[in-house]
Amino acid sequence: MYSAVKPLSKYLQFKTVRIYDSVFTLHSKCTVVILLTCSFLLSAKQYFGDPITCMGDEKNMDYVNSFCWAMGTYILNYFDIGDKLARLHNSSDSNKKSEALAIAEGVGPEYGYKTERVYLRYYQWVILTFLLQSFIFYFPSYLWKLWEGHRLNELCSELGNAILSEETIASKKKMLLKYFSSDNKDIHFCYTSRYILCETLNAAISILNILFLDLFLNGFWQKYSLAMAALPHYDWDLWNTMTSQVFPKISKCHMFKFGPSGSANSLDILCMLPLNILNEKLFAFLYVWFLAMCILSVINLIYRYVMVFNSSFRLHLLHCRARFVPRSCIRSATIDLTFGDWFVLYKVSRNINPVIFGELMQDLFEKNNLTKPIGFNM
Repeated sequence: MYSAVKPLSKYLQFKTVRIYDSVFTLHSKCTVVILLTCSFLLSAKQYFGDPITCMGDEKNMDYVNSFCWAMGTYILNYFDIGDKLARLHNSSDSNKKSEALAIAEGVGPEYGYKTERVYLRYYQWVILTFLLQSFIFYFPSYLWKLWEGHRLNELCSELGNAILSEETIASKKKMLLKYFSSDNKDIHFCYTSRYILCETLNAAISILNILFLDLFLNGFWQKYSLAMAALPHYDWDLWNTMTSQVFPKISKCHMFKFGPSGSANSLDILCMLPLNILNEKLFAFLYVWFLAMCILSVINLIYRYVMVFNSSFRLHLLHCRARFVPRSCIRSATIDLTFGDWFVLYKVSRNINPVIFGELMQDLFEKNNLTKPIGFNM
């Protein structure tokens, strides 16, 4: 298992030049690794056994297992949480007998119109769903890599190192000074617009993913919110009740068998779903992770638009990257820069030594032929 997951760790390694911010990395890198790891775990038959095992006296149980896996099993919908609490306090003798006969949540006596079958057909698609989700979450990252075109790597290579030769520093600063003194407004506008588009995609994917899971798992978020609320109180009865509505470990399968005379015999089969023991834990983690990604992506998008429309906020961010440069010097050095120019400059500041960036800001100030250069003390 470790040998299968190990290559994914290389995807999480930090690069010398970072072209994403922290939220982008969590969304398009960490989430992809988590989803692929979940798919590997669920496909590891040697660790968790067969995905379904049915009980019966039939000779061809392999056929029965395949039939129930392909056609789907079902549970009974008589364990709504409100009804369950009512039964626990005000149940009649007949209801108590029904509960005594039930061997698992959703598996027990069936009383015609009083009980409703809930068919489970999602489990064939869980692994494929994880793979599909990983590709979708990776898409903005892939798109940005294509659009970014190694621009930051060309601008910031070697300048993030702690120890650099004076010649390297001088040549790199001269290159950056020439670059930001040139007219690249159109290029930087496209660069920035595409990055913000990718962040917007991240937020949209996170929101749509929550809606998709709720549809795919038949009310996943509502049921799992109650299950997750039971964990701090160690209420395992409520945990098992709520998780069994989404991931039952025992279910039933109904099939017909034709006898020698051609008459149909109805078979009511009990089936174990061992992978749901793992599914309920994986989705408990993913419940928290996906909610966090949705909230962080939306907050990050709001933060980005505040950055677009608030020039004083942009000045503050640059000053945080070059604390030894007076704020007035930074304001004068960037007064002619568009938001696209500023954005690329800010990306550069996050990938080079802060001292070198401060010197670059001083050089930009002097390059603009302003008043007497304002020095700064180290």
